[in-house]
This record gives sequence, structure tokens and C-alpha cells, in this order.
Amino acid sequence: MLERVLERVPAAAVGRGGQSAGVPPYIVTAHAELQRAEGALADQQYGEALGAAYLFYEAQRSGQLPPDNRVPWRKSAHTGDLVPGGWYDAGDYIKHSLTTAQAALFLAWSALDFPAGLAMAGQGRYAVQEVVWAADYLVACHLAPYRYVGLIGDPDIDHDFWGRPQEQPVGGGRRPAFIWTYETEAADLLGMVSAALASASMLAKPVFPEKADLYLRTAGALYRWAAAKPGLFAKSYKGYPEWLYGTSYYNDKLMLAASWLNRATGNSTYLYAAYRHWLAAGGRKGHRGQWGGEINPYISWDSMYGPAAVNLLRIAQRRGKAGVPGQREYERFLDDVAEIWRRTGKWSLEHTPYGLRYARWSKWGNLRYAANAAFTMLLRAQTLPPDSRDRAALIKFARVQVDYSMGSTGRSYIVGFGRNPPRRVHHAAASCPNPPAKCGWQQFETGAPNPQVLTGALVGGPAGPGDDTYSDRRNDFETNEVSIDYNAGLTAALAGLLALDPDCCAAPPT
Repeated sequence: MLERVLERVPAAAVGRGGQSAGVPPYIVTAHAELQRAEGALADQQYGEALGAAYLFYEAQRSGQLPPDNRVPWRKSAHTGDLVPGGWYDAGDYIKHSLTTAQAALFLAWSALDFPAGLAMAGQGRYAVQEVVWAADYLVACHLAPYRYVGLIGDPDIDHDFWGRPQEQPVGGGRRPAFIWTYETEAADLLGMVSAALASASMLAKPVFPEKADLYLRTAGALYRWAAAKPGLFAKSYKGYPEWLYGTSYYNDKLMLAASWLNRATGNSTYLYAAYRHWLAAGGRKGHRGQWGGEINPYISWDSMYGPAAVNLLRIAQRRGKAGVPGQREYERFLDDVAEIWRRTGKWSLEHTPYGLRYARWSKWGNLRYAANAAFTMLLRAQTLPPDSRDRAALIKFARVQVDYSMGSTGRSYIVGFGRNPPRRVHHAAASCPNPPAKCGWQQFETGAPNPQVLTGALVGGPAGPGDDTYSDRRNDFETNEVSIDYNAGLTAALAGLLALDPDCCAAPPT
């Protein structure tokens, strides 16, 4: 049975301690092989991978599918939900607003800041389509000024079903909906949604101006609610299964939301608000940019300090001499984050012999963390001078991590792409044969490849410490499940590499 185990930053990992002594010997012995791996994808079609990554999001769509649906084996499903639409979270059929927001944010962000990459791959319209699909859902989840739908579908009920989404039994025609109110704090959830909608408003404005205005108004309202009622959504809601995306922090999401509201509105009040959230989280005033408290270098739906800080530096770059409050602290923090991710040992971060960066405490979705770090480093690189040595090093780091997912080690971790891709991913719909053949737990138990190709889906990847700790088995949901948040960093990083790295990419087909 599928379980979504809570994968968030462990308390023991937050702090300046936890450093290992030196570089493991196997890293040194694998150096020559790693160098070969770094250049192995120089002629690969990064644009093809980006197109596949967007196609995955179409396969995850819920609700009434449009006529131009490009995934023929997916049909309309769960149209009776309290809020129809949105994306299914992973290989199952729940819809979670936290991960939907984080994924939509990364897709919108990369489209806004790396438009040349999307244009090179011919993916601009698909980026807008997917962001709008998600943003429409996130807006509709705001039922009233202080009522927000954070989750649709009971995970226990959902995990007892294996089959096509349109065939899932739904008692009474409507699945359970978890609704947060002013009495149930949800600053982490609302902050993430606010950031997503603010970024979506900027991307959608040239094409859908009325939608964009609604996105932005909702983003502002949710941020004000979140800032007034700080707290964690999974802890405030009685009966909510905290293992399902329960987060550790909310100041990072509020900081992120404030930064995006500034970008969308130009209102400098949000810059001061973002700095207050930074200080509340443990950031310290002063030009040396010291940081501590709950601030950490990990990047996921649980921890967004890195992305928030780099967005504020991007704003500072555009503001020129005016800068932003806390700018030097953000710069020092991101320098530290880059050093931590590029070197082994600190903050429990290691790398496999072939170069995948992962945290020793994580066994779940390690390719997701590496892709998120790659995207963040590319955003940081964009704020540095074009001839900067640091810029080149950050781009190289991102390229190695993305190349690993694409197959630089001899196997791809992206379904339907590259050499030896996954064929038995933990995804109920993809495991089902074409109707009228029945689909149920017998498909889960078979060792045969999935009848449907879930093109573009990134699997969780090796659990560590070695590169051989991945298993292409359907029942291995730790290393072989897929998720909308797994794909977000990869999709965004691919756009960034196409835009920033002149050595990485052969010109893809248009």
C-alpha cells in the first residue's frame, strides 16, 4: 500500500553542527568517472526533456479535461470534487494545495526569469497553460475570506484504491475536503499559495489579464491572512494526518510570498515585510549576513529560505542602488548555501560516486532535492556578472545535477526519456491497460512495465549512499514514485540551463 511518509528537514539537521570529517574516499576514487559523466550529455536535447516534463503535468490533471488534452490514456475524473480541477499530487489521487502551489510557483518562476530557455524549447505556451490550470484551482480553493481548501481526498481511503481515477468509488459523489478557517492557523500553506498566485499573475497578465488580476487580489488576501495568524496548517487542524506534507516552518513561505507580492505590485512595503520574516526565522542584522535559527539550505515544499532569498536579490538587481532591506544578509546566506551544496560534509549533504547531491537523512525523493538546488543555483547565477567565476561554478553544479536525472550515469530517471528510463513507476493510472480491460491491485502486483508511458515524470531516485540504491519496482514508492513537486525543480532547472549555459545544449527542435 502506498504511504506518503513525512519527508521534512529533521530538527537535528538545523544548525551549524552536523559536519562530517572530510570527503569520503570513494568520492576521490570516482573523480575521473564523474568528470566523464559531467560531459556525457553535451549533445542531448535539453529542450526535449523540458517538453516531456511539461507533458507530465498534463497527465496529472484532475477534473474535466480540455479537448486539446495531449495524454490520450487520461480521461476526465473527479469532476464532482468540492473544487474540481488542479493536479493529482503523485501516483495517487489526492490534491494538495501546498504541493500544487510549490510546483506552480516553480513553473511560473522559470517562465518569467528564463523565457529564453522556454522559447528555445518551444514550450512557452505549455508553461502558461499549466500554470493557469493550477492557479485557477488554487483561486477556487479560496471559498470565502477565511475559508481555504488545502486538501481534497482522504489519503487513507485513496491509498486503498488502485485503478483509473475516473473509476475510483466516491461515496455521495464528492470526496472529503479539508478546509482551513481563521481558527485553524495555516501560514505555511497560505504563504505558499500566495507566492504561487502572485507569480502566476505576472505570467498570465499578457494573455489572461482578468485572471491575472484575480490571482493577484487573492494572493494579497491570503498573505494578509497568513501574516495575521501565524502557525502550521498540519498542527492546527484536528484529525489532519500530519505525515502528509506537514511542514516545519512558515516564515520561509511568508518571506517568499512577500517577495513575490513586491515583484507583482512594486509595493516596497513587502520588502520590509520579507526582511521581518527573515529576522523572525533567525536571520541576524549586520553586513556579515549571519544566519541561524530555523534558516537552512534545504529546498523543498518544507523549506523555501533559499528561493525566497534569491528572489529578493533578483529584486535588488532590478532596483539598482536602492537595493532591498537585508540584501547583504541574503547574499551571504546564498553564498553559504552554494558552498554547502557544492561541497560534501556540511549539513549532512553528501554525494554519490557519480555526483548526485543528497542529504544523509533523506531516503525519499532525492532527485527532487537536487533539482530544486539546481534551480536555485541558476537563479543565483543570474544575479552575478556574466564573466563571474562564481556564476560559472553555479551553472556547472546545476548541470551536473540535471544531467544525473537525464542519464549521465547510464540510466535516465525520467520516464520516456533517454537511456534505460523507469518503466514501472509507482503511478496507478499509468499501470492500467487500455479499457475495456479491468484495472486493480493485480496491476500493482505485476512486474511487467506500465502499459501507459508517463512521459516526463521524474522518479524519486537513489536513496543513497550509492548510485545503485534505486529500484524500478512499482511497489518501491520511496525511490520509484513520481510527484508534481519532484518535477517542479527539474522543469525549472531545464529552462534555466537552456537560458544560461551556452555549453549545455544542442538546439532543440521547434
